[in-house]
Amino acid sequence: MKLEISGVDEKGRGVGGDLFTPFAYPGDTIEAELVNKRKKTGRLISIITPSKHRQDAPCKHFGECGGCFWQGLKCEAQLKFKEEKIRDLFGIVNPIIASPNQYFYRNRMDFAFGPDFSIGLKSGKSKVINVEKCHLMSEKSNLIIDHLRRFVSYKKLEYHWTGIMRHVVIREGKNIDNTVINVITSDRGKFPLEELWEKLGTIIDGASWSINTSPADRSVGDLQKTFGNDYLLETLNGLKFKIPLQSFFQTNTHQAENLLNIIKTLIEDENEILDLYSGTGSIGLFLADKNRKVIGIEENEAAVELSKSNAELNGISNYSAYAGKVEDMIYKNISGSETIILDPPRPGVNKKVLKIIGDKKPKKVVYVSCNPYTQKHDVEILKEFGYEINYCQPLDMFPHTPHIENVILLRLP
Repeated sequence: MKLEISGVDEKGRGVGGDLFTPFAYPGDTIEAELVNKRKKTGRLISIITPSKHRQDAPCKHFGECGGCFWQGLKCEAQLKFKEEKIRDLFGIVNPIIASPNQYFYRNRMDFAFGPDFSIGLKSGKSKVINVEKCHLMSEKSNLIIDHLRRFVSYKKLEYHWTGIMRHVVIREGKNIDNTVINVITSDRGKFPLEELWEKLGTIIDGASWSINTSPADRSVGDLQKTFGNDYLLETLNGLKFKIPLQSFFQTNTHQAENLLNIIKTLIEDENEILDLYSGTGSIGLFLADKNRKVIGIEENEAAVELSKSNAELNGISNYSAYAGKVEDMIYKNISGSETIILDPPRPGVNKKVLKIIGDKKPKKVVYVSCNPYTQKHDVEILKEFGYEINYCQPLDMFPHTPHIENVILLRLP
């Protein structure tokens, strides 16, 4: 069927007629076919008339690999569509801040093993694209993947449907030159980690092997063995971070530094800040450089311990963190806080947490989100308690994808 693409949906797919079609962009006229009637999903067959916003994607796997399906959009168009989306949601918006790097910006990539000793990203739920060069992380990461592909082929280590190989995670510092990898397998055999370390030890700082027995397609597992470091070293605006292999850390290091600077401009001379969903503490630790007290609350106990160790690493004594569900811990910690930091996971803030904030009425709420749609929902609830949007700043944290990071300042009038 012939479709004229008029916009993009929240997943970044082109909207035309009643279909949502990946790799189709506003201004395109395309030929598409229906893939899923219930979900109204289309598949791009051909481009009849290309949009003025199109560009030739540098990646040879574009159109097949789903890693960055906005790579066929000019960078200025990507920023325009993202900024418009935030304006549509919140009414006001500052000009979006572009990522300092458009390519090779990620400090972490998770690759899957596939048939015939392939390694790459997935197209759909199961097909693995054997990626020769990925433009998301670094040239060094591509070299590591090439070495690893030849190693598993030589050792006849097949992917987990017929063998043991599941994923490999590569993490690298952008401000500190170091690289570590974690090879994840099933439990049906032993991975020859020492042999791999002998091959790669001159170009990486650590190699680990983990086992994942879960049927879930996740790139985590129980650590079995390590040669070299089992952690990544990185800095954000001068703060040092020691990041264990399987811990979360913002994947775009240099844009994360911009994010922290923005948050800091919104904080005045408050004596106490409550950092909710504090994770590994990057926001809270950055705000604790003055005499103010910062309290972090995070459900993941390992992340809490990591934030404490990173506070010690940086000589920060006015930061504390507690493990537990935010909705259970907030009430006894909110009383002295003039400012609340919210940085929840994609599903957004627990309703109980929003109600307690609304009842206690701290003068300021800084809401950081990687999902503006759930952020919009939560902001509307806070508005019912009298809060008003005072500032709205989107950042392009993930170029060539539809994802947007957004910072909102809410204040009581």
